Amino acid sequence: MEFLVSLLTSPWVLGAVGVVAVGAYWYLGRILQRCPHCRSWVRRAVRGWFRCPRCGRQYHRSVPEQR
Repeated sequence: MEFLVSLLTSPWVLGAVGVVAVGAYWYLGRILQRCPHCRSWVRRAVRGWFRCPRCGRQYHRSVPEQR
């Protein structure tokens, strides 16, 4: 049990967890965006118009936030 506590408080483990968290945040920021109408998470529109599965309205990457 002491080994587990020392492992979880190790600066190397905390640094690795931080790097993984930043990488996941960066990756999700590249593939997801907020719907400008209902603010739910939707697939990022790279080109063309997509339809939000929640509100049914179309969005594009250039549509400004409506709320």
